[in-house]
Amino acid sequence: MPRPNERMKDEAARGLAWREEYGRGGTEVGVSRARDIVNGRNLSIDTVKRMKSYFARHEVDKQGQGWSPGEDGYPSAGRIAWALWGGDPGRSWANRILEQEENSKMSERENRIASSFEVRAEDDGQNVSVEGYAAVFNQDTNIGGKWTERIAPGAFTDAIGRDDVVFLINHDGLPLARTRSGTLELSEDDHGLKIRANLDMSDPDVRAIVPKMKRGDLDKMSFAFMPTRQKWDDEDEMPRRTIQEAALYDVSIVTTPAYEGTDIGLRSLERHRKEQKRSQAARRLRMKARLSS
Repeated sequence: MPRPNERMKDEAARGLAWREEYGRGGTEVGVSRARDIVNGRNLSIDTVKRMKSYFARHEVDKQGQGWSPGEDGYPSAGRIAWALWGGDPGRSWANRILEQEENSKMSERENRIASSFEVRAEDDGQNVSVEGYAAVFNQDTNIGGKWTERIAPGAFTDAIGRDDVVFLINHDGLPLARTRSGTLELSEDDHGLKIRANLDMSDPDVRAIVPKMKRGDLDKMSFAFMPTRQKWDDEDEMPRRTIQEAALYDVSIVTTPAYEGTDIGLRSLERHRKEQKRSQAARRLRMKARLSS
């Protein structure tokens, strides 16, 4: 978890001193946040998100009387509250931390193909409706000869309606459809993650791929995801990974399906094995302590 920097600490300490002297500014939540910052406590990502949200909502307070030194009423209640959350240094820090977090998530994305994907295109002259499965449940897949993988039913339940998912070509370029705009719909059934995309034939990218989909030249789909809950079983010769829950980024028509993210998955397996070793070592120590007592 990220730790506040010195400039944030100075600003939060100033806010606490102002509030005690003038008896105004901020809430108990702000005071608690200031104390955490001054004491150098690690702040959770959820807390950093709340900080960013606070600064975005209260940016307008800078226009009020008493914000700047020399003005009547300085420091205003808004200025004191702003300081409690770390002030301008805190805002810059929160934005940087969240940007790093997003970049880290981007690097952890993995792509998978849905080998049984079928495209049905219904053309009314202006729009084309495309349906199929972007992911199939309970189907073992060999990932680069490194491990087998399956997706558990319900793995995308939370992602549907939460994640802004785009429909792409080869995981690249401008979106052909999007869940946020309502042109891409996602749903789950017993078989897997089903998609329905409404494509605009006035879009040159759509016109380029629709004939190929109708002929069957493009009949594979890939989905980009990041596992948020997974289970590893490496008792067999080849480890097995079960994706129990995942965030979704895009679904893509692909020309040459490939399993990507192998290195990412291997790092996940290595973390699992280290955790297993630590757990086993702890159990041995507890057993030894019981035997010696």
